[in-house]
Amino acid sequence: MKAHKIIILCLILLSISCSSSINFKSVAEGDLRQYLGRTPQASDHPGAGACLLHSYAYVEFFQDGTSVKRHLERYKIFNERGRKYASKSFSYRLNEHKARVLFANTITPDGRVIPLQENAIQDTEQFSGFDFYTDIRLKRFTMPAVEDGCIVEYATEVRQNKTATDPDFFTIFLCRNFDPIVEDILEVVLPRGKTLKYKSFQTDLAPQIITEGDKTRYIFKNLNQEAILPESRMPSLVDRETFPQVWIWTLEDWSGISRWYAKLIRQQMKADRELQDFTLQLIAGMNSREEKINAIFKFVSQNIRYVAVLLGAHTHKPHAASEVFQKRYGDCKDKTVLLITMLEIAGIEAQPALVPVHREYFDETMPSLAAFNHMIAVVPEKDKFFWLDATNEVAAYNSPPSVRPVSVFIIRPDGTYKFVKTPAPDEKSDRLHSELTYRIDEQGNAYGDFRYEYHGLAAQTIRYLYKYMSPRQRQKSFEDRGIEVENLETDHLDNTNKPFFVHVRGRIKNLAQLLDSDTIVLSNLFRYDTYRDVLAAPFRKYPIVLRPSFHTEETLRFVFPPGFQIKKLPPPFTYDDGAYRRTEIFKEKGSEIEVSVQNIRYEKKILPLYIDDFKKEASILQARDTAVKSIVMERK
Repeated sequence: MKAHKIIILCLILLSISCSSSINFKSVAEGDLRQYLGRTPQASDHPGAGACLLHSYAYVEFFQDGTSVKRHLERYKIFNERGRKYASKSFSYRLNEHKARVLFANTITPDGRVIPLQENAIQDTEQFSGFDFYTDIRLKRFTMPAVEDGCIVEYATEVRQNKTATDPDFFTIFLCRNFDPIVEDILEVVLPRGKTLKYKSFQTDLAPQIITEGDKTRYIFKNLNQEAILPESRMPSLVDRETFPQVWIWTLEDWSGISRWYAKLIRQQMKADRELQDFTLQLIAGMNSREEKINAIFKFVSQNIRYVAVLLGAHTHKPHAASEVFQKRYGDCKDKTVLLITMLEIAGIEAQPALVPVHREYFDETMPSLAAFNHMIAVVPEKDKFFWLDATNEVAAYNSPPSVRPVSVFIIRPDGTYKFVKTPAPDEKSDRLHSELTYRIDEQGNAYGDFRYEYHGLAAQTIRYLYKYMSPRQRQKSFEDRGIEVENLETDHLDNTNKPFFVHVRGRIKNLAQLLDSDTIVLSNLFRYDTYRDVLAAPFRKYPIVLRPSFHTEETLRFVFPPGFQIKKLPPPFTYDDGAYRRTEIFKEKGSEIEVSVQNIRYEKKILPLYIDDFKKEASILQARDTAVKSIVMERK
């Protein structure tokens, strides 16, 4: 009787194994000559570097919460641009997963099969130098004997040994890419009681659904797709209004994530006596909430070193707050937990907020922890929030985590949640103001005095660059623009609550051109976007995406030798097409020309239907650019 049961069990396991492994075989196991004869040639896809012949991604979740993921990929390489597919890497977590390469082969154009040797597979740290901090590993290899016309194939497997409370799977199944596709298949297998959710965009692709015993298989099959030809400023491939794709997930709602994460955060908000005493001493003598929040935020953001182990599918649990404080380093969730803990010691409630990966494409109707890759803290304040991104050491107090508004997932202490959209940049507080003065002599050389003020969000990038540039590197950044630097000063580099200031003085040779003793020409005054890269192509298939910019205010003064006057003063100029606003005002004061410029760009997507109208608008900018490209000064 016992032997009979063992036989039945073995047959069940064999059938389960065969049902998935049948799709994970090398093409070399069949009629290789016949297969090679059916594969496309480079002449069939003259603009492509390679072709995806076959991809089979298989994901199965079991009743006990474990899972397995397998992926077989097979490419035909046409030329050097396709050789990126000759290398493969995939990550796993040492304490939770078992990862292996099932097989990998290079098939030469004449049909020889050259397998990847096992000793050619490297197993390394994904985050080099931080193996003490995370157990995320990386398996990687590069295929042998790669040449034009060959085929590379490799199959990998990652098994999750650690049980999970609920299958949480999320992926975006792209139906087209920058290389042609012959066959691309995704199979998701779920246990009884679980249902796969999906939404299709720009395609009618739907899965084949097969129920077998206590599991359900969902099979998405995408066939024979031409390559996407890239265009300047085109949308991202995950733009659901432009490219065909299917968004796929398993969870019913967000409540399971919020309850689980609220508990996890609370468990790690452990403050020992040292952390408590330090926090109380840090805020001693401060009366207002904002003073205390600012002091604690500044300490965590600037004194706890950021370790870039991103929040993702492999790691979600933060280290204990006291441990992060003692070690003085941590990733986004570690710094956030320390920040929330210190604020709690100060009597201020703060909450974690998860920030999505695909920020402009995030969909609140598709719950999954995999949708996020970053964590910040928020402090509720009546009908608003203070935004505290502790990973950003150059962030001003109360700065949102993104220049563009994005919905973040705020987790309350009781396990409930709320989606809140972060604010957009403010034209008055997030801006660049500059005053540039050029004193030009009769030889066309100039002495320059340049003052830059970066405010709010507009200061973060330049402040970060200056923080990690040596004095010599800072000077060189101006020398690269032709300025012989005599003096360079900065102010408020570390005080992120004030504008960052840069003041440079120096000489510029041959800034202006001398046509003769009575004529000086100053060329290329302005360099701004006139969309020439977009409009140069004779045909456009995809929308144009214009990205936002900060508000800039610029005053340029050109002081010429006495007796010189401008030949023709350009008239004032105002341009506003709904996506870009620019004003220019020229003033003449004797031998001095002053130009005041303001501009700002807003985010906008221009559909192909309206590109002709956009070209007409852009021609106005281009005509202005040409008209003021040169200033002619004549001796009177």
